Amino acid sequence: MKKEYQEHADLIKVADKRVNFWSKLFSSKPAVLAAVLIVLFICSALFAAFIAPYPYDKQNLPEMMQAPSKKHLFGTDELGRDIFSRVVYGTRISLMVGFLSVLISTSVGTVLGALAGYYGGVVDQLVTGFTDIVYSFPVSLLAIAVVAALGSSLFNLIIVISMVSWAGYARLVRGQVLSLKEWDFVEAARALGASNLRIIVKHILPNTVAPIIVMATLEIPKAIIIESTLSFLGLGVPPPTPSWGAIMNAGRAFILDAPWITMAPGLVMMVLVLAFNLFGDALRDALDPRLND
Repeated sequence: MKKEYQEHADLIKVADKRVNFWSKLFSSKPAVLAAVLIVLFICSALFAAFIAPYPYDKQNLPEMMQAPSKKHLFGTDELGRDIFSRVVYGTRISLMVGFLSVLISTSVGTVLGALAGYYGGVVDQLVTGFTDIVYSFPVSLLAIAVVAALGSSLFNLIIVISMVSWAGYARLVRGQVLSLKEWDFVEAARALGASNLRIIVKHILPNTVAPIIVMATLEIPKAIIIESTLSFLGLGVPPPTPSWGAIMNAGRAFILDAPWITMAPGLVMMVLVLAFNLFGDALRDALDPRLND
């Protein structure tokens, strides 16, 4: 009876923490606005074919470089293509690269950081040394060099951004594991005969989820910016697939006559990056145990 009561009390405590987390997360208006914007961007990426009024590659030379209007919300480019439609389809590329590259880099960095922090010694020295080497190169220059060597494609773009982004997760997880492996619950698991793999997966990594989630949320806009930078330089997704960086690069030659070609995707990217940063900050505050009573 006492055991059932304790289990019931633990469930109530967990439920209270979840309610407190969600109420704290959405207690600020910027966090709510950021969440709404992110959902809108995701929906526009998923349903681009229904939202875009024109095919992204449809050319209409008589209507080239028209200013924003009811017919063309963001105007048209030098080939008469609707900028709004191209920006909507470009959202797919940005979010796909952002989410997938962060997923891969998070997985790689978490595994390496956990192994380095838990085992120490030679493993820690190898992982830390490799991490320092990655950190010694400017991210954008390293990404440009790798893409130039591998070639331009969506797959290569995701792999390249993952390659230059995993080091931060490795450092974060390593520091967390170094602290957690000395706690009593880990020592108790060892005493009960749990294997190292089980201790890492079942006992240590679950306690590192919160900072990893926060970092991943803040890394998504960085990945989007890197993708746009590479696309702007002609090293992104090959045409005719639209991406925000490629659209801005194409409009650079007409910046005085048709500034909307460059400004439209730039402003949209700014809003998306700002939304992720605001939501990441709110998520960090909500998950910080020092701020939760």
